[in-house]
Amino acid sequence: MRRPTSFMRTTAAAPRPADGTVLFLAQFTAYVLLFALAVVAQSGLLKVIANVYAVVIFGLVAFAWMTRAHPPSRWATAVVVCWLVYMTGIACSLIVNPAHILWGDLVKLSLAPAFLIFGAAFERSRGAAFLWQRPIVRVLFGLLVVVPLLTWAAQLVQSGFQVDGVRETSIFANRNNAAVYAVTLLGIYTVITGKPLRSLLLFMAVGVMFGTLGVLLAVVIALALTVARPRELGLLLALVVAAAAGYALAPTFGPFARITPVVDSMRLLLEGRINLHTVTFAELVLALKTSDLSFIFRLKHWVDLLSEFARADAYHWLFGFGVGSSIRLSDMHLVPHNDYLRYLFEFGVVTLAGFVGMIGLVLARCGRRWETVPLLVVVVYLFSENLTTNYTAIAFFYFTAGVLSERLAAAARAAAMPPTAAP
Repeated sequence: MRRPTSFMRTTAAAPRPADGTVLFLAQFTAYVLLFALAVVAQSGLLKVIANVYAVVIFGLVAFAWMTRAHPPSRWATAVVVCWLVYMTGIACSLIVNPAHILWGDLVKLSLAPAFLIFGAAFERSRGAAFLWQRPIVRVLFGLLVVVPLLTWAAQLVQSGFQVDGVRETSIFANRNNAAVYAVTLLGIYTVITGKPLRSLLLFMAVGVMFGTLGVLLAVVIALALTVARPRELGLLLALVVAAAAGYALAPTFGPFARITPVVDSMRLLLEGRINLHTVTFAELVLALKTSDLSFIFRLKHWVDLLSEFARADAYHWLFGFGVGSSIRLSDMHLVPHNDYLRYLFEFGVVTLAGFVGMIGLVLARCGRRWETVPLLVVVVYLFSENLTTNYTAIAFFYFTAGVLSERLAAAARAAAMPPTAAP
């Protein structure tokens, strides 16, 4: 038998094209482990190290992308154009608004969208096999699921099993961000297995397990828009009817208790008894007879920010008031709980156009199918929550979007090719 040449040995030892995705999974698993350790140990130093490591992850994945040859793609070129518009808007916003910069948020908002490009490129160079066949990938995915759950369990023990006993939920700022992480993990599962999760009940379970109305509504909307076939619609309708009946019978029970302030807020708004421009929070508490103002708070905050934006100069319309300005300039001194509005207010129309363009290209290419469900959940949830600074979840979202966009397009091209004539 002929002995392998030096060139053959070098080729065999070279990383496989799919290793870019393995690198992505491995680095984020290490990041999650590090952050979990920081949370359990309540170590500020470890949190700082974890935040620095987030930038290291980007550099490593970017280097893997740059050192591999990737077949060209017109769709990827369009994504890059939208990304350049997005980054140009951010750069111009920094020039126009050089003061009061939240550097941590700026880094996350600047780096995360590139994972869309990386994911698409790694998928274009992938071989025939899916990564789930490799034991290390199954271990990495298992850690991404188990470590945050164990961290949350440790927090519950430390707080005496009070769900709201600590501000954070596992390694995340709150339950909303934990919920979107769980949703994006479903997308990552599809990336590494090649099999979309076709379970309406599983998506609904993820929607309710963290007790947040926003993610549950986003799940329902995403399912209705993507897999709206008779069987799924019937089951979805049955679940909605069951929830409505449960609320009618026990409106103060568990998660149902959070629906009443929303219903009452809508009623007061429709009756004209609340003016969002002038009403105070004290008046809202008296009118709604509750301190749970999550829904009406968002509406009032959005109205205030849009009013401020409408009064601004033209250059602020184009490039915003600067990163972190929604906190500094708003009456409530909080981020908008709407990432589209945050992009508009802090970075202007240019950055928002690039962001929406990237998302639009993804949804147009993925279409109405099960693979799109976790992506659309995030897209919808962005309207009512602050997710773009949740570095892990938003990186999973972008990477999954890039991979699935290329994979589904390749499958569509293969299906459209005429069958090869038999010899």
